[in-house]
Amino acid sequence: MIITLANQTLIDKVAELCKELLQQESYKSLRAMINQFVHDEEAVQQYKRFLQHQQELEQKEEREQLTAEELRSYEQEEMALYENPVIRQYLYAEQEFGKLHRLMSQFYNKTIEFDRLPELSELKKEGCGCGGACGGH
Repeated sequence: MIITLANQTLIDKVAELCKELLQQESYKSLRAMINQFVHDEEAVQQYKRFLQHQQELEQKEEREQLTAEELRSYEQEEMALYENPVIRQYLYAEQEFGKLHRLMSQFYNKTIEFDRLPELSELKKEGCGCGGACGGH
């Protein structure tokens, strides 16, 4: 006998969860923020330039020390992102969707680990900033 977890009942429940998500006003607001960003070519280009500059500096930093001027320029460019309301809202929406994704993943992982539904207090708290390496099992 082959055991599979991808059965129709589970797929239906996941679809039900996603349908509920799509109906939430908070989802619609966050989605609108992302759509506004995607359709604002100037904001998209500003963000892409920042990401490219960030990558270049990270690569350079692996080889040598960054200058004070390079750091200052980077910080100014980063601040300019947050001064643009379209980019600021996009970053916020992406952060919120990331939090939901991590919560759902944690809930799933802890269910498998504990062989029961976890309590909210058993889920990792947000913001440790360690990439998941702190407090883990």
